[in-house]
Amino acid sequence: MKAWEQDRDIRLNAVPKPFEEKPSDWSFVDGILKARRNMMAKFWKSEVPGSNAPEIPFMEMIQAWHNRGYDVSEAEQWLSVGRDAREQNDHGTMEVLGARIQQALANAPKDESSVYWQYQAPETFEAIRAACPAVDKLDGDTAGHCLSEKVYGGWLGQIAGGAYGTALEGFSGEQLNAFYGDRLNGYVREPETMNDDVTYELCVLEAARKNANFSSQDIAEEWLRYIPYGWSAEHFALENLRRGIMPPQSGTCLNFYSEWIGAQMRTMVHGMLAPGKPWRAAELAYRDSVISHEKNGVYGGIHAAVLTSLAFIMDDARAVVRASRGYIPDNTLFAHLFDRTVELSEQYGDHREVWQSMKQNELRTYNWIHTFPNMVAVVLSLWFCDNNFTRAMRILGDCGEDVDCNAGEVGTVLGVMNPACVTPEWAEPLADQLETYVPGYEKVRISELARQTVALIS
Repeated sequence: MKAWEQDRDIRLNAVPKPFEEKPSDWSFVDGILKARRNMMAKFWKSEVPGSNAPEIPFMEMIQAWHNRGYDVSEAEQWLSVGRDAREQNDHGTMEVLGARIQQALANAPKDESSVYWQYQAPETFEAIRAACPAVDKLDGDTAGHCLSEKVYGGWLGQIAGGAYGTALEGFSGEQLNAFYGDRLNGYVREPETMNDDVTYELCVLEAARKNANFSSQDIAEEWLRYIPYGWSAEHFALENLRRGIMPPQSGTCLNFYSEWIGAQMRTMVHGMLAPGKPWRAAELAYRDSVISHEKNGVYGGIHAAVLTSLAFIMDDARAVVRASRGYIPDNTLFAHLFDRTVELSEQYGDHREVWQSMKQNELRTYNWIHTFPNMVAVVLSLWFCDNNFTRAMRILGDCGEDVDCNAGEVGTVLGVMNPACVTPEWAEPLADQLETYVPGYEKVRISELARQTVALIS
């Protein structure tokens, strides 16, 4: 039946009701207004849920677009006024200035002096693959490897790493070391596994159950089914999806955070679904990443999946890092920063020296949630950890930034490579349990999550 026919039937069968039976009810507006005011207030001033680190998303949005090579001076003029409005709980002004900022960014002119425009940025998977040094389809032999143990080690390492970093994210390494000292060698508080990063991976598993060769839209529809809210790039992607703007446009349409870490934080699952098959992992991760990201943000998603896939067939973290370079497109800013990290790591031989050098130079203008500083932290952790889980976590604590995302990624790689490296002091406090806000996964055993993942490997 046509839509107009259905509407006509509803209208023709609608019977007026006496007003005394059902007076006008506008009470629902109160809930909508409260939720909207709460969300807008958070965009002007908020704290990271796990660590209570300060955050101003509108400021970060402008910073992100500056990093993308645009002149953001018009948007910047509204920042101080908006922050004042937040302190005065002037919600109307916050709304207006938020709109002005996004309008200014959408119309921002190109900054020709930006380093961003000096590099290439292939966007389709075919173009990305053609630009990668590893042009051959090299699949490793996983025969003789116990996939179930390795996948369990990967999930355990990821969830332990996420729990470690949740208490630390958003702070600089200097501040974390000054406050915690050597407590950074382990959990700094009772670990909690509630984390928004893993929720997106659970949606991948749901998509894979329905279609082993799932598409971007397949995953996106699981987001709509299971994920009530997102932050930064995922927030805007979800808003786009709800309006029927599907991937890849959902990742690019007025999404000013589309080169942040959101793809990199969630694509390790694709490496576990494609063990020892880095190109397959890369392609699956690409399909996932473009839901909310583009260009360098997508390369971060591909890289996390490739690292995980390679970990199934290699036994040294530094070798995994070296091999992963073959799956990063040449002549991109992502490749440049990766190569610079490796170059300085070989030169200095100490992660702190490399980190300080890059933070003062190449990474100086990037937000703590951007892909670039976090990719560098991940590479440093894997490069200098000597395959030791505790040392890897400490390196990430020394770097700071988005520690839960980075520790989840590194933890997955090390846990896959050697499940025994996730030692009892990391594993036992978790009691084999993950907690999420995803319906059906409110409480799930990590071992059961691993079993489900193995069953989906094709």
